[in-house]
Amino acid sequence: MRMIRSALLVGAALFGSGCAAAISGSGDSITRLEKARAADPQSEAVERSLGIAYFKGNRYDDARDALKKAAEMDPRDGVAALYLGLTAEALNDVPGARAAYQSYLAVGKTRAAKKQIQARLEALKLKEIQVEAKAALAHESQLDGVVGPPNTVAVMPFTFYGSDTTLKPIERGFAELVSTDLSRVSRLTVVERMRLQAILDELLLQQQQQHAGLAGGTGVRLGKLLRVRQIVAGTIQQQGNELTANAIAVDASSSTATPEARDQQTIDNLFTMEKNIVLGILTNMSVQLTTAERNAIEQRPTRSLAAFLSFSRGLELEDQGRFDEAGRLFDNAVRLDPGFGPAQTKSQEAKGAASGNQVSASTVESSLRGTTEGAAITAASQGSVTTNTSSGTASTVAEGLNPSTAGGATTGGGTTTTQPAKDPSSGTASDNPSTKTAKVTIQIHQPGHP
Repeated sequence: MRMIRSALLVGAALFGSGCAAAISGSGDSITRLEKARAADPQSEAVERSLGIAYFKGNRYDDARDALKKAAEMDPRDGVAALYLGLTAEALNDVPGARAAYQSYLAVGKTRAAKKQIQARLEALKLKEIQVEAKAALAHESQLDGVVGPPNTVAVMPFTFYGSDTTLKPIERGFAELVSTDLSRVSRLTVVERMRLQAILDELLLQQQQQHAGLAGGTGVRLGKLLRVRQIVAGTIQQQGNELTANAIAVDASSSTATPEARDQQTIDNLFTMEKNIVLGILTNMSVQLTTAERNAIEQRPTRSLAAFLSFSRGLELEDQGRFDEAGRLFDNAVRLDPGFGPAQTKSQEAKGAASGNQVSASTVESSLRGTTEGAAITAASQGSVTTNTSSGTASTVAEGLNPSTAGGATTGGGTTTTQPAKDPSSGTASDNPSTKTAKVTIQIHQPGHP
């Protein structure tokens, strides 16, 4: 787990260093823009450009202040939202980055950049959950007496005991199936597996409690940390070709446990065993099922044990942030069973997160070249200002769908760049349109006449 945390910190550092390496700030640009702000403190465009210049100069606190002000002055300025997200990441403010990136997805103009930001949000999901887990443990002393609503449930990984170590990954896979089936009950709210796992990993890092089982009051503790009432945990024991599963639910408010749900099946009937365990848990929790809920629970996402094992190994790697490897295992599960819906979903999520890990300020800027949004960034880098129209004109929409290299240099897309005027006398034969003549003939025919 320590190695996993280190890898995540390295990833965050690489993202930040990518920003700095791609765009080293210019002191002259900042000075010019600070003078422009002093002359016109109500200009949103100046505030945005200054925020970008601060970001490029690694002055992240100043950048955040300027970009926040720009976003407040014009909530539809996508560039301000985008750089506010990049700045929040540089400051390790993951929730702030998420909020700013979501704003860019709502108001930004460039499709290629939006695609990168969407992937970045998927990659940030695990990091944000881990930040929340650390915060929960840091404030654990304030949670005495705090419990979640009665209908909230978290399912811990089951603990596998057996000689066939190839079956050990079903600890997570089995718990995922149980969570999915419990979530089919309308009166229950089931905590996402990754949130629970983040808390368990933090507890393990602190060497306060092993993540398996509910001994030592772990169920009550997890209930407070996750704000849930019921904690489900269990074991799977292998003896030859037989599997025996046991599960209980602990009430975090009282430490009382339900009777044990138990079932025994051959390995080939693993999915039948999972259904019986879920129905047993619900019975012991006194949950009455409707006919529709029972029918939904009886549905099996796969009947392939090999596909399920590949899916379960993928969940392990996903929890560790190893999205590339996880994606390959999810893909393998789909190959073994093309109808395995959860594996298809997880494959898409893992690929998105893996792609998001490659996103940096430089890659985002590359996708903005030739657009009005890119022009605003270039101007800020040079200490000047562009006036971006927030409304999506036809030309800016066209640039977002099919950016042109000339897009950033034109003013037809709703962008005006403040630059020193060029001396007309410096024109040459090649750039003076008065020296060129051309004849254009347009013929218009009535319909039906050639």
